[in-house]
Amino acid sequence: MKKARPGIDAHKDVENAVLQYAEQSVHAADFLIEEYKEAITAIERMPGVGSLRFAHELDIPNLRAYSLHSFPYLIFYIEQGSYIDIFRVLHSSRDIYNLPFGLQ
Repeated sequence: MKKARPGIDAHKDVENAVLQYAEQSVHAADFLIEEYKEAITAIERMPGVGSLRFAHELDIPNLRAYSLHSFPYLIFYIEQGSYIDIFRVLHSSRDIYNLPFGLQ
């Protein structure tokens, strides 16, 4: 099993999402954290689980997107030789096509 390595942008994305949900409900923020952790575990167990749709649309080879089940967030990552780079965790309503991914 390859370990996920969230980058600085991914950490900031998750932190901002948690803070936003915490303003409404601490329970919702905790649930988001748990679901994020479960999603990372799923990606680590089966890195090919994410969609390649954005790889083609953004012209970033091997970029995969995995969606959280109960929250409108996408985890963007690339499987490397011995680990998984987590680049961004973005709300699905964001203009994903005009955001930096730190790899271009």
